[in-house]
This record gives sequence, C-alpha cells and structure tokens, in this order.
Amino acid sequence: MEHDAKAVNVVKPLTLFQEKDFTLLVTGQFISALGDKLHYIALGVLIYRLTGSALEVGKMTLATFLPYLLFGLIAGAYVDRWEKKRTMITADLLRAVFVGLIPLLISYSINLVYVLSFLSTTANLFFSPAKMAVIPALFTKEKILTATSLAETAENITEILGYAMAGLWITFVPIQKVFYIDSLTFVFSAVLIYAMTFQFEAQNSGEDNFEEENKSHIFQDIIEGLSYIRETKVLARTLLTYCLVLLLFSGFNPLIFVYALDTLKTSNFGLGILEASAAVGITAGSTLLAVWGSNLNKEKLIFSGYFLSGLTIAILGVFPWYPLAVIGFFLTGVSNSLFLLPVQSIFQEETETFMRGRVFSARFALTRIAYMGSISLLTYGAAQIGVGAIYCLSGSVLLAGTMMLACLSYFRVKKDPQAYPNDSTQW
Repeated sequence: MEHDAKAVNVVKPLTLFQEKDFTLLVTGQFISALGDKLHYIALGVLIYRLTGSALEVGKMTLATFLPYLLFGLIAGAYVDRWEKKRTMITADLLRAVFVGLIPLLISYSINLVYVLSFLSTTANLFFSPAKMAVIPALFTKEKILTATSLAETAENITEILGYAMAGLWITFVPIQKVFYIDSLTFVFSAVLIYAMTFQFEAQNSGEDNFEEENKSHIFQDIIEGLSYIRETKVLARTLLTYCLVLLLFSGFNPLIFVYALDTLKTSNFGLGILEASAAVGITAGSTLLAVWGSNLNKEKLIFSGYFLSGLTIAILGVFPWYPLAVIGFFLTGVSNSLFLLPVQSIFQEETETFMRGRVFSARFALTRIAYMGSISLLTYGAAQIGVGAIYCLSGSVLLAGTMMLACLSYFRVKKDPQAYPNDSTQW
C-alpha cells in the first residue's frame, strides 16, 4: 500500500509498478482487454455479414449498453457493500461463461447473441466500479492521474495488437474461435485478481461492514451517490459536460464498421488497421499523460480532446479516403485519451472512499445513457443520410459545442478566480 502523502512535482511512472496489487491488476486487465478487442471486431463483422444492416450493428451496441440504463445505479450501491476482490473475480468468471457461449448459440438465433452481450455487460457493471476503486486506494492524490494513465496505456496497447490481430484472424481463422480466446482471458484475469492482497480492503473491512449493515435500502444508496455528485461542483460540472459531448458524437464508434466496409470499401484487414490506428493514438495520448499529465491542467486537456474529436470526425465525413482515415482514427485516439483520462482522474480524486462504488456507477450509468442516445440518433441518421454526412454533422456540432463550453468555463473562472483557488479544473 502506498502510504507516502507528501506531494511531489513529478511522478515517475514506472515506480508505481512497485505496488504489487497495481502490477497484478494491470497485467490481468492487459490480457482480458486483448481478448475483448478480438471479440469486439469479430462480433461486429459477424453481425454485419449476417444482416448487412447498420441498424443491426447499432442494436448490438445498444444491447451492450442497455444494462447501464437498467442496473447501472443499483450495481454501484451493491459494490460499496460487497468485497471488491470477490466482486471482481465473480464478474470475470461470469463474463468468461457468457462470452464462451456466443459461438455455441449464434447459429440458433442472433437475438441470443444480444442477450449474451447484455449479460456480459451486466457482469461488467459490477467489475468496473470495483476496479476503479483500487487505484485511488493504492496511491496518493498526485499519483492517481499517472497510475490511471499507466493502466489505460497498458490496456490501449492491447487495442493496437488486438484490432490488428483481429483483422488477420477473421480472414484466415473461423471467427467463432475468437470468443473462446476472450473467455479464457477472463479466467486469467480472475486468477491474477485472486493473487492480489487487497490490503486496503482488509484494513477497512470492520468499519465498512458495520456501516453497511446499518444502511436501510439500496435506493437510499443510489440517491446518496447522485446527491454526492450534484453537491460536489467539480464532479457535477465535469459529468454534465461529458454527457453532453457523448450525446453529440459517441455514436461514431459503432458506425466504424459501416464506414470502413461500406463507405471506404476496405477489407476486414483494413478495418482492423483503422481500429489499430485509433488504438495507437490512445496509447500515445495515454503515455504522454502518464509522463507529463500530473503537471497539466485537466480542464484544458478535456476541452482540447473534445475539440480535436469534433474536428477529426467532421473531416472524416467530408473526405472519405482510406489513407486520411488512418490518420484521422489515430487523432481520434489521441483526443479520446485527452478527455477520458482527466475525467476519470477527477472522479477518482474528488470522491471519498466510502462513496466510490455509488459515484463511479452513477457516472457509468449516466454516460452510457448518453452513449445509447447518441447511438440511436447517429445510427438512425446514418440510415437516412449516410455515414459520411452524419460524421460531418456530428463533428461540426461537437466543435461548436466545445467552443461554447470552453468560453463559459473561461468566463466563470475569470469572473470569480477566488472561488477556484484549488480547483483541479481551474484555467
């Protein structure tokens, strides 16, 4: 456990791997994330092959995110009550079963695949907030962004490998075998989590159990999580702008299959290269934040990421040319790291230990609702006016919205600078 509370100006990223639990966590997530990338590409291509419909690809994505709408807030309340280690292991083993069943049931009905995706995501609802609670418990505040960036960098490297491998794999090997590989990676992750000490959880278990036993109802926990976000201004402001931005453009992601295979007329391998290019961008951005992020202004990083995303998506819509798309996808990867990691870091830094499950799950649920809304809007729009046109429209609106939000933030701080002396998002 990291006990040094002394603030430092520069955090050396590699020294964080001296923490055993952090190393095991990152390793397990690296392996399981690699399998997920293979699974994601294989499933998207398989559904598009079977149906030839952008709406069906959208349905797959909606099935994946629907659990956030139904159970997102409830999951966080239970995660705060349960042991984090046991929760993560159980979730991993359940996901191994659900993913492993996909190649066995897809021949009966594609709707069964949507059900399995729904169940797998439901298990992930309990895994993710428990995982997010580990890093802020292991490290002091000034190291959280660096640790988060390192964890994301490791996971994003799997996108480079996984998406490129997926393009080759589904060309030469039956797609069904990809799902068995992903299933095994969840088992591997569960084994490594079992090896973690979770010392922070053991130290607090007595007090936490006493408090949890006296809580009256899950609904009360949900209200407390939402109230905590509303009353913590930096969390409320960050989450509100993040959800608005996601509503504008996050539906871009499931349309990648249609954009690559239909608009760009590329092959499965070409699709894998595009996804890998985005992963290289995310990895590059995450690495830069891991090295220098502790000294950078989080709100400026977030707005820079929003702006770059809008600009890139709009250009991809206007100029559907494969070489340009490779560069564009790289830039979307960079832009995603610029806003995603600071947002996540702000939530980890500003949330007290006993509220993390509820707050993190509330964030997951609300952002996924925004994502689902964006998917519905953009996939419907793509069916009406085409993917290129919807990319252009989405990117343009995001650009305008980002400039408006940045101006509002600038004048807010300028009007009353004394109100934000220690605000982590101060301009």
